[in-house]
Amino acid sequence: MAKNIDIPDGWEVKKLGEVCTLEYGQSLTEKNRISGNIPIYSSAGIVGYHNTALVSGPCIVVGRKGSAGSVFLSINDLFCIDTAYYIKTKINVYFLYYVLLRLKLDKIKNNGNVPGLNRNDVYIQSILLPPLDEQKKIADILSLWDKAIQQTKDLIAYKETQKKGLMQNLLTGKKRLHGFNEKWKTIKLGEVAEMNSGGTPTSSKNEYYNGNIYWVSITDMTSSYKYLYDTNIKITELGLKNSSAKIFPANTVLFAMYASIGECIIAKKEMSTSQAILGIRCNNNILYYEYLFYFLYNYKENYKKLAQQGTQANLNKEIVENFKLKIPTSIDEQKAIADILSKADEEINLLNKQLDLYMEQKKGLMQNLLTGKVRV
Repeated sequence: MAKNIDIPDGWEVKKLGEVCTLEYGQSLTEKNRISGNIPIYSSAGIVGYHNTALVSGPCIVVGRKGSAGSVFLSINDLFCIDTAYYIKTKINVYFLYYVLLRLKLDKIKNNGNVPGLNRNDVYIQSILLPPLDEQKKIADILSLWDKAIQQTKDLIAYKETQKKGLMQNLLTGKKRLHGFNEKWKTIKLGEVAEMNSGGTPTSSKNEYYNGNIYWVSITDMTSSYKYLYDTNIKITELGLKNSSAKIFPANTVLFAMYASIGECIIAKKEMSTSQAILGIRCNNNILYYEYLFYFLYNYKENYKKLAQQGTQANLNKEIVENFKLKIPTSIDEQKAIADILSKADEEINLLNKQLDLYMEQKKGLMQNLLTGKVRV
């Protein structure tokens, strides 16, 4: 803490060692880990359950080894501690939890073969300490935001599960949409789509890079979901000409054949790709590109099993061309299915934005309330 920091009226500057102690937990070997309903905390959080309690809560757990400096608040009445510290304190435990989060104890860990956190390095950290009644008020406010954050996370998880169920029912024809009665058909992807892999311009040729042609790598494929609008790397016309890279039109479905096998995304602009990525252009009279995206996304774990086992597991164009798809005969039904799944995605995206907002608000509140800039 800076020496010239303003100290709010009625607050004190204290060393952590003056207001709390970090106590050792008990290392539990595998044979000592007995299943039960009492959570076992380690430096990584809850790692199992036991039938014997060693600590009563609510209490703060601090990572001692491995994920050293991690901070958890256990509101359980009883729990166990393994390879972590638990904190004894006379100040408000919830207030102290937020103070420790803001201190970022993982920044003061030692980085040996197994990162560790020394108690004495924690004890010398300075904090601002308000009176007990103000500690409680601050903790209560921040707890409200934590509750909103957790509720939003739970709702996102629920919506993700709901979407998964929709995909499994709608993409298999188990559940039909009202107004559609035509039979479905099974096709090979190569029968209704054209596909080519890309290429990589020689990396040592500076004149091949920093151009205006989007060039998709596996990193780009995994950095976004469903739609891709930009890439980390752009190549020049010369780079395109002197490599096997190709320009794929907008709405091409990109499919990873190496590394992150099965990952797929829709290019929303003209883009080129590396040789690890297949560009799939649908026959729009037979197969709707967004339906194809959801189908590939839903079955990506299956495609990993088809990968050839060489020095690196991979797929190739011929394997992908032989993928079997079950599709509605009607393009309109394919679009209707894709629209329903898109709306599910939109709900999840909105919830993720709400979660980001709550997280940002909490960060600002912690900055203001734990420094006394805003009094309560």
